[in-house]
Amino acid sequence: MYRNGRISERSRRELLAATTGVAAVGLAGCLGSDAEQTADSRTPLSERTLRYGGVMALSGGLGSVGKPIADAVELPGRQLEASDVEAGVEWRIEDSETTARGGIDAMRTLVDAGYPAVAGPLGSDVTLQAVQQASIPAEVVNCSPASTTPTLSILNDRGFSYRTAPDDSLQAVVAAGLAADEHGASSAATLYIAGDYGRQLSGAFATSFDGEVQRQVSFSDAYEEPLATALADDPDLLFVIGYPEDGVEIFTHYYDGRAGDETVFTTDGMMDPSLPEQVGEPMSNVYGTAPSSNGPGYDAFAERYESEYGRSPGIFTANGYDAAAVLLLANAAAGENDGGAIREQMRAVASEGGTEVTPETLAEGVRRAAAGDPVEYRGASSEVVFDENGDVSGIDYEYFRYDADGISVIETVSPEVEA
Repeated sequence: MYRNGRISERSRRELLAATTGVAAVGLAGCLGSDAEQTADSRTPLSERTLRYGGVMALSGGLGSVGKPIADAVELPGRQLEASDVEAGVEWRIEDSETTARGGIDAMRTLVDAGYPAVAGPLGSDVTLQAVQQASIPAEVVNCSPASTTPTLSILNDRGFSYRTAPDDSLQAVVAAGLAADEHGASSAATLYIAGDYGRQLSGAFATSFDGEVQRQVSFSDAYEEPLATALADDPDLLFVIGYPEDGVEIFTHYYDGRAGDETVFTTDGMMDPSLPEQVGEPMSNVYGTAPSSNGPGYDAFAERYESEYGRSPGIFTANGYDAAAVLLLANAAAGENDGGAIREQMRAVASEGGTEVTPETLAEGVRRAAAGDPVEYRGASSEVVFDENGDVSGIDYEYFRYDADGISVIETVSPEVEA
């Protein structure tokens, strides 16, 4: 396994697979290169190394939540290494630094290194640039665990781009409903991070809110002036869209100048239980919404995650696990480290009708997929059923609030039911 390009461990199976892989390449050269792989002629799992990469936000605006997600992306690889699966497993994590330029560079590093599939990136604006400029042109599959802009659904991705995180238009409906029904808000303003993620979610909230949206204000590097502009007309509710790093700055300025009488809402991108401690305020007037991990495999994932890393899973960690697990299953079913072949298996390994596979039985699922048997992955974050756009559905949302101890979940809300 690699993180940031440094070798940190390599399993005995991986070394054996590399040796047998050389022999297999030599044999393929003797037999000719135009032979098609069939169920009877697929490469034995014992002669394969399953490869996947990860473009994670280990630093920058999403760094505090990106590192736990990166751990979750590594977990399926660690799980297979510790199992009796005959294949080697190789994975590598690169840091996007939560910037579009960093995401493109990280993705190109993995593409150039020959990784056929990548979990990530994190952050909608990073993902939009990285997949369009690096992975899609190279015919490398990506599956993002934390990119929620609706724009991803309409990319001309040729079937190479997927995500285990839901479309933000659903979250906007939930947040707007809670703002009116639970907090009696009849006026609101939005303060959002510049870029597609913030602009789309702000616009979706404004469309869904049953009241007056006074202002929609963007921010980039400066916070104090945009915050003052958003609050200029004294809205009942302020809807803040950004990342944890932004949240520290925004709420520090907010509590320096105001009594905290307004209701403030945040979203998944800013969900960080350490915010009150960093801001130095209990933030008891701040609420939020975020996708809930409600997949049938969540408990098995959470137990394994806690055992491996000594802490509970956080926001989008279950999505990270699912992204890597599906990529591994699709790779096994494809029979080769080829992005085009993996693309053809992404929906198949998560479709109904095969042997059920969960985080608890991933190793057996890989073995069955490699043998050509149909499998149905049922995930930790959701059922993980991809539609024609590579999106998932059936997601519920946590309605939470901040307090001196971090975050408390109030209830779980379905976007199909008015809040």
